[in-house]
Amino acid sequence: MSALSPRLQPLFEKTKSVCFGRFMVDVPETATVVWGKTVVPLTVNVYPDGVTTVQALAKTFTDELKREKAIYLNDIPLFVAVDNMNEPEGQIITGYENFEAISELKINGYFHLRNDGIVINSRPLSEDKDEAIKLIKSIAQRLRQRADNEIPTEHGNCIEHAFLPDEVGPPKEQPGELIRIGLRLKEFPDTHLSIQTYPSNIHDPEGASLARQWKRIREDPATSEEKKALGATKFFRENPRQIGSWKTGYEVLARFPEEEGAHSHHDFEVRFTGVPRDTFNPYASIELQTGVADDAAGATTASLSDEEAIAIWDKITSTIRVRPTGSDSVKSAGADSGQRLPLGELAATGRTCPQTGWWEPTESPGNAHGQRQRIKAGERMPHMVTFGTQSLWQKLKGDQSYYSTAALWELVGYDDLPNTPLAGTAGDTDIASTQTKG
Repeated sequence: MSALSPRLQPLFEKTKSVCFGRFMVDVPETATVVWGKTVVPLTVNVYPDGVTTVQALAKTFTDELKREKAIYLNDIPLFVAVDNMNEPEGQIITGYENFEAISELKINGYFHLRNDGIVINSRPLSEDKDEAIKLIKSIAQRLRQRADNEIPTEHGNCIEHAFLPDEVGPPKEQPGELIRIGLRLKEFPDTHLSIQTYPSNIHDPEGASLARQWKRIREDPATSEEKKALGATKFFRENPRQIGSWKTGYEVLARFPEEEGAHSHHDFEVRFTGVPRDTFNPYASIELQTGVADDAAGATTASLSDEEAIAIWDKITSTIRVRPTGSDSVKSAGADSGQRLPLGELAATGRTCPQTGWWEPTESPGNAHGQRQRIKAGERMPHMVTFGTQSLWQKLKGDQSYYSTAALWELVGYDDLPNTPLAGTAGDTDIASTQTKG
């Protein structure tokens, strides 16, 4: 591993672990994580504090389906049906893909998980409709909120703002998992590192081999300009690479020359062809580029020297590993663990709830709404919602403004003991169900 220069040493004095899918990586504490597309095995998007946003998306999707009609089938609308759900609250909307492809469906699930909005997308064939809806329901019911710094110990996938545990039962093949994340370094904003994983090609794993790709490029450049550029490219490494349990990798570290409209910049990649049907050894591509501006490498001058770029590459990529899990994984108290945290336990807004039960803020003004909340273990501790002063116009319309603030919550009752003080008394409501105005 390359040594860190004096300029880089402060960057790694404090680091944080980031989980993505079934894996994790250590990065500088100041780094920003940018999530791309997530398929586990359906596309899932989480909107923090986005219940209203997701409700609007559901309405737009429904309106579009009802507005469009299959002109070759007696003008029937593309809209098919809406299935409502209570756990979690939401709806699944089914429609045809387009006028001509009525054998293909588009099915979207819109839910809210406490204060967050969830959208799950599926594009099945008509004969797979029931299975697709069943899978959407399963994902919605298993999905739980996750703080950005939480590293779960259960089997499953970390996605942006959430965690999706695997289905209970005997282990089975997990099809179609795709995870993409990007890392941005605050101290070197032109340096971008990205990681993507998805299933290895069952029929030809080596078809995506980086070694094979570079062999083809070297032996048969498409044009004389490409041949000239290849001759001016500086190569630092070209060799097989293993990272943790990923053993099928090949690494190419290069610096491309300056050309018209582009500065000289680093372009590093290690690519793993993976092992077919092995979710812990997927196809994986890790890339680092410098001189990035407006998502284009070489658009600006690279801020890192060759040695610094290699050192950062080695430092970060060497920490990629499978996220530790096991049958005896630590569970949140109250989540079938058989253990209970004592009454009086405290948890701040944003933290993962450690115990299913009734919680209330330790301090709240008289106009705080729904002080007592039933919160499940694994969910994110919510903000406290406080009513604001009504304007004259709001009073006339019957509207109510509110705002949310961080709070320190105290466990005041257990979920299954109706006689526990403060548990389940009249007047308890769910914050998420009241945030419709303001």
